Amino acid sequence: KVQEGFTQTPIDIMVPTHNNLELTIACLKNLYTYTQLPFHLIITDDSTDLSPVYFSGLLKEYDNITYLHSEVPYKCGNQFFNIALKHCKYDFMATVMNSVTVQPDWEIVAVEILKSNPKVATVGLKCLFPWGTIESAGIRLADVKDAGGINIEGLFPVDIGANLPAHLLCNSYERDAVQWALAIHRKEALIGNLEEDIYHGFVGWDDIDNCYVLRKKGWKVFYCGCGSGYHQPRATRGVLESDKERLK
Repeated sequence: KVQEGFTQTPIDIMVPTHNNLELTIACLKNLYTYTQLPFHLIITDDSTDLSPVYFSGLLKEYDNITYLHSEVPYKCGNQFFNIALKHCKYDFMATVMNSVTVQPDWEIVAVEILKSNPKVATVGLKCLFPWGTIESAGIRLADVKDAGGINIEGLFPVDIGANLPAHLLCNSYERDAVQWALAIHRKEALIGNLEEDIYHGFVGWDDIDNCYVLRKKGWKVFYCGCGSGYHQPRATRGVLESDKERLK
């Protein structure tokens, strides 16, 4: 039952999966337990483990799932985002990585922000580390001099609130970028704006690049601390080579 004062706005929820079936099971269990709004679940899967077998059983249990399996591995994050967009039924699409377990009421306020401000393209939710502190409460693009001596050029993304207690930063505000591991988007803003860089693969910063493109085109990016989920960073595809280089 949706909280008093909020309307029953249906949403699409896309979950990309790549092996690690135990993550997927935990992710979907929490989505079905804690999502209050009616939703259509879109699974973009390129797994080679027993995930397809699991989904064949899940499709018999639930009637709100579109399951998309690819025998060819996806090359970048925007590839499976764009695939999911083609199968959306509603105005708003949440991106929930299978390494995320959402918490109660995670989607309610973020959807209201999107409904109340037609210029907002993306609302990122509070991402928590598995041990309970904040991973990200939005992202700011800092000058390289603020990047802790890491050898890079230009602006560097810094997660706001990293390692602070989970109960903090529960307000909402506009940010430079947000993590798409747990976020809700306006479908209209995303379609045609997510460039697929299949030659560089999973660079790890697709969400930040996407936020930059959206903002450049006049859209706004917000963080909402009224919804959260526990996130296991890099749990699905492992530590990326780009991150290894960045953190040397």
